[in-house]
Amino acid sequence: MLRWFSVTLIGLTKKDIPFYAQIIYIADVFDAIVSKRQYKTHINISETLKLLLKDAVPSRQSIALDNLSTQSRCGKINYRVLKILFKVVVDDTLYEISCTMEYVNFLKEQLKRLAKIRKYEEKMNHSKREKDKEYFKQYMELLFEQGETIENYRQIIEEYEEALVNKEETIQKLYHEIDIIKKLKAQGT
Repeated sequence: MLRWFSVTLIGLTKKDIPFYAQIIYIADVFDAIVSKRQYKTHINISETLKLLLKDAVPSRQSIALDNLSTQSRCGKINYRVLKILFKVVVDDTLYEISCTMEYVNFLKEQLKRLAKIRKYEEKMNHSKREKDKEYFKQYMELLFEQGETIENYRQIIEEYEEALVNKEETIQKLYHEIDIIKKLKAQGT
């Protein structure tokens, strides 16, 4: 599937290919598979690693008997390099989770602030004295950030709540992806 055709054609085996060239090759193949392009959709990371793992671990069933000795030595992905890619992908995914969690915490803080505004709006609406209404309105205005108003803050709450749900789902998907990647790595050993 993912063969070094040019290398195979000239007969180099894995031991003849410099280690850094193997790293560059795997990184290039990984990027080509996971990147979304005009002519193809994005493939998730664990699916990509499955493809690479399939090419790193020789499959005797997929090799014709007359080419068994040649094909099993040529053009395969170096599993040592692939293991490094697994670690890099897991580390990168953990970093993405960390950044997403920071954003989730930001959203939660914003929602707390906006909940206070909502509370003061309710108090303002239930106040009978004009002086109290003005007091609550001024307090709400102190809590608003740039671009927020009494008219639009409810919409902002909805947007933040939707973003929070999406980001929490993203974090769960990323943790699931890490679990899949770890199982794949264990299969390859």
